[in-house]
Amino acid sequence: MDKKVYEFIASQTGEKIVERKTCKCWEEFAITDKDMEFYNKVSPVFNGQKYQIPAPTLCPDCRQQRRLARRNERKLYKRKCDLTGKPIISIYSPDSPYKVYDQKERWSDKWSGEDYGRDFDFSRPFFKQFNELLLLVPQTALSNAYLTNENSDYINSSWPAKNCYLLFENWANEDSMYWYNIYFSKNSLDTNFVWSCENCYQCIDTYNWYNLFFAEKCNDCRDSFFIDTCQNCSNCFMCYDLNNKSYCIKNKQYTKEEYENILSSYTLSSYSWLKSLENEYIEFKKNKVNPYFTGNNNEWVYWNYINNSKNVVNWFDIIWFRDWKYLTQFTYSESCYDCHSRWSNDKNSIGASFCYESCAIWDGVKNLYFSYCCWWAISNLYYSYRCLWWSNLFGCIWLRNKQYCILNKQYTKEEYEELVPKIIEHMKSTWERWEFFPASISTFGYNETAANEYFPLEKDEALKQWFKRQDKEYPINVPEWTELVQAQDLTDDIHDVSDEILKKAVICEISGKPFRIIKPELEFYRKHNLPLPRKHPDVRHLERLSQRAPRKLYLKTCDNCGKQVVSVYPADSEFKVYCEGCYNKEIY
Repeated sequence: MDKKVYEFIASQTGEKIVERKTCKCWEEFAITDKDMEFYNKVSPVFNGQKYQIPAPTLCPDCRQQRRLARRNERKLYKRKCDLTGKPIISIYSPDSPYKVYDQKERWSDKWSGEDYGRDFDFSRPFFKQFNELLLLVPQTALSNAYLTNENSDYINSSWPAKNCYLLFENWANEDSMYWYNIYFSKNSLDTNFVWSCENCYQCIDTYNWYNLFFAEKCNDCRDSFFIDTCQNCSNCFMCYDLNNKSYCIKNKQYTKEEYENILSSYTLSSYSWLKSLENEYIEFKKNKVNPYFTGNNNEWVYWNYINNSKNVVNWFDIIWFRDWKYLTQFTYSESCYDCHSRWSNDKNSIGASFCYESCAIWDGVKNLYFSYCCWWAISNLYYSYRCLWWSNLFGCIWLRNKQYCILNKQYTKEEYEELVPKIIEHMKSTWERWEFFPASISTFGYNETAANEYFPLEKDEALKQWFKRQDKEYPINVPEWTELVQAQDLTDDIHDVSDEILKKAVICEISGKPFRIIKPELEFYRKHNLPLPRKHPDVRHLERLSQRAPRKLYLKTCDNCGKQVVSVYPADSEFKVYCEGCYNKEIY
């Protein structure tokens, strides 16, 4: 983010820039008085002495990249459970050096994290000791809450789920496939970043909708095809920037009878027809006016895809927040910095507060620092990994219902409070103090993680930056009885597709990888008169991500009035971008 953006935001929010720093990527970033106030507020106190958390050494982008480099959200492997030897589906590759247990075994009482407790060695760096513990403590095959999912084996970071397939980063969904970051939805396919949807296909960034197909940035809409940035609309086709409209085609109003008659002339069940309509829609949208950012019901927010929030700076994909900075994919929280991924199903409670540089957080979490995937009724955790129902832990892995532990070893309260300050001082001498886990001890290769989706790096550059890589190829085992069919040879119209397709594997027209059409998926296409896809689910996911604005902020002038705004669109953007006032005048 350009330094001029920091200065502009500070001028708008009333913050004072107190320090300018240069990141390892050579990006200059600013620290404000409000930032320092937060770091001071969350600095821990032991035996009456405060151990001050300093300003970060990395820019916000590099801090986000470092957190995401721990998250394998979508890459699944077949491997064996290291306890039972039975075949399992896992986010850890077969040759991963980490010990991996089937979810049932991992959540059982057959073992305890305390069994791996050890003394802290002041002659060695903390992160090296933590990584050695990480290599010994069994990891769960998938990041799901065991027993909360039903008939949903091929999903990750998703629960509770019922009859779902290839869902990632989701909460409370049913009867759906090929999703990423979806909440409270059902009976849909191929969607990203949506909330409360049903019977939808190829949709992005939408809220509270029903029977939508090929839609993005829409709220409270239904029964529509190819719509963009519409609010409270129904029965619309190839429309954008509409509010409270029905029976419109290309933003032109029709009667109900006219609309239905025109729509009946389109053969949406034909792949060739659908592709031509997509191209026609893209051409039609070239005159669309874009708001400088995407969001609703906000006050003093800067970034994109933010809803119902206040005092939020530099965040993406959040809802119901206040007083946050540098967050991504969060709900229902307050007063936190530099965190990623927090889910909750209760907007009436504050699920997380006073958390810093942490990832994958759950309800009831307070004072969580430099930790990963710690859930439920937690407070005062430092440098910990996958701990549940805990308080006062430092450098612990997979502990449950414990407190006053260091490197999984139990201490008394007095021993803990005496030892932790010494470790903090030791980490200061080894240049580890108050930094998130380094990329070099991630449990995944960079190219397996979400970091590579938002901050893509070629192999040489990733290794240069000390990220790991997973470059071993694992063969895709297509059963001998399965017939391979090229995507271009698929039947054009869904009405002509027989159940024989369920016995075939389709070769993706982009990646060349085979993929299957499963029975519930075929039933969905038939029910909604949609043709078979020609691309692998991973390719479809990446294409949907590419339709969203990147996680970058720029200073830009409104293309109508010249007012300066902070936008996800750069100054030289080919799109027409309006400030909030001009955009509202244009569409309302």
